[in-house]
Amino acid sequence: MAFCAFLLSLLSASCSTIQIGESKDTLWKLRGLHNTIYLLGSIHVLSQKNYPLKAPLNRAFEDSSRIVFEIDLNRFTTTRLKQEFRRTAFFPNGQSLSQKLSPETIELLKHVLPVYGLTLKRVERLKPWFLAEWLSSRTLEMAGFSETLGVDVYFFRKARSTGKPVLGLETIRDQAQIFDHFSDEENERYLVGTLATLVTYPALIGRLVTAWQNGDVRLLDQILNQDQHADPVTHKALFSDRNIKWLPQIEAIAQKNENYLVVVGAGHLVGYDGVVAQLRRRGYTVKQM
Repeated sequence: MAFCAFLLSLLSASCSTIQIGESKDTLWKLRGLHNTIYLLGSIHVLSQKNYPLKAPLNRAFEDSSRIVFEIDLNRFTTTRLKQEFRRTAFFPNGQSLSQKLSPETIELLKHVLPVYGLTLKRVERLKPWFLAEWLSSRTLEMAGFSETLGVDVYFFRKARSTGKPVLGLETIRDQAQIFDHFSDEENERYLVGTLATLVTYPALIGRLVTAWQNGDVRLLDQILNQDQHADPVTHKALFSDRNIKWLPQIEAIAQKNENYLVVVGAGHLVGYDGVVAQLRRRGYTVKQM
């Protein structure tokens, strides 16, 4: 997975109990007290062939006065991104991958890194989770996917061109700290798991994009939340904890008078602990469109 620009914050989590029926889009409508909130599941990396986007997504944008993303993209700069990730993605002086990882994992890296034009020496200071994110991001880029074509970037550009206000549910610092509390063992497990799936990753994302285009919530849940039980630590950091933090903000939006479009990674809107399911358990009517 990955976050904004450097990392491809690939997706987020919620609602396996949703019945697809005749639904066709990864888009939900929530009725607030005096307004409508659209919840749009984003794919943060797409290819040019995935455009144009389907009409209902653009209609939700047109019907909304304010657009909410995971972070306020108006405040995003490469400099700020580097500053925040420098705090969490690099080992302190005196520590390195060679010291932290098992000999078997180091040997595996020595075979994988040259494919990306890297050597172990060049990445020694990177923490395992960050290296895993970088390799995932680069793998998708090599396969023709780009974060500049992601759904969130597309709607951010539309918001800027139309003058619609943009808001964020969290900050770049929040995203930089997602993996900050991983233990050495959890870090290594995350890296090894990523290395084991790099070859098949583009094909998996291809399936994911197709499921997203078809509004296939069950398949999205299956793909995005498959690690919920196998790797609960990662799932909690990427999805569960963030969903819980976002809920009060979305509930506050439901008290406004203007319509809002909330664009977050599609994984956050599928699965039992996702935003849609949690809102429904809190008594809100949320319908997939």
